[in-house]
Amino acid sequence: MNLAIDIVPLTTTWWLGIAIPLFIGILIIQFAIRVPPDIRRIFSISLGVIMIGRELWKSWYIFQIGAWEIETSLPLHLCGIAAILSGLMLFKTHQKGFEFLALIGIPGAIHALLTPQLNHGGDLPQVIEYYIGHGGIILVPVYLAVVDGYRIEKLAWRRVFIYCQLLLIFIGSLNFLLGSNYMFLCSEPIVRSPMIIGSWPWYILGLEILGLGHILLFYIIFRRMKPLPY
Repeated sequence: MNLAIDIVPLTTTWWLGIAIPLFIGILIIQFAIRVPPDIRRIFSISLGVIMIGRELWKSWYIFQIGAWEIETSLPLHLCGIAAILSGLMLFKTHQKGFEFLALIGIPGAIHALLTPQLNHGGDLPQVIEYYIGHGGIILVPVYLAVVDGYRIEKLAWRRVFIYCQLLLIFIGSLNFLLGSNYMFLCSEPIVRSPMIIGSWPWYILGLEILGLGHILLFYIIFRRMKPLPY
């Protein structure tokens, strides 16, 4: 059963899907830097509950509408993995988790927001969930950097790139066993993503090269972040 749809770029839904998470993210960070540490901790955990609860709700919802299939419904796309990690990082932070989200989670989520594909239909609850999840992936590492003072360590780009290769091997093996297409390793997404160059399997090589370029770009951005003024 293929219920995947895309949200057409430059439509009203597309613009709102970018503007609303951006606005809410700014409000969240501005609030967090102005409250005492004990309140901030409760606030961070509450955001983590929302991120994890969103994933649980998503699985329940697509099961209720009869769309849950093991080949399409596990959180095994890059953004699905990053969204769960984002929630967990708000409960207990970890340097390597922060680096993964900052260097590959953010660019992956940005591309997902620019070329949105919803894999189980496009009704309003799923659209809202999609933007909460992907907006959260971007928010959490920025939140950890701005609010909690996390910084990227030297040569973190190399570690994150190696993690991605291990993840590709793992997800590729699961795809072989399940007959699935997680992380779009077996066929292209339906959206016209600038990350997809050529046909299978050659576009995977392009994903590797462009993925490394994104990791290096965000490595430079986060490494240049100045000490916090508060």
